[in-house]
Amino acid sequence: MTISDWADQNRRLSSEASAEPGQWRTSRAEYQRGIMEAISDASTETVVIMSSAQVGKTEVLNNACGYHIDQDPAPIMVVMPTER
Repeated sequence: MTISDWADQNRRLSSEASAEPGQWRTSRAEYQRGIMEAISDASTETVVIMSSAQVGKTEVLNNACGYHIDQDPAPIMVVMPTER
């Protein structure tokens, strides 16, 4: 199962966090599927995303974390810059 498959089956978006609450649909932003499939590929060591702002990168990361928590438990550390 890939991360995008997992998200389509298990992820729910709240009305507080999303303009479109309810079931996650990768088809809503199909370009995210390739990123999630690259992260799902065990032979991939590094995934680099070069994109504009506000295109769902954090949600892709949330899906990857949720997938690993549910399907493949492992230590996870997410580091993000602080805003100043």
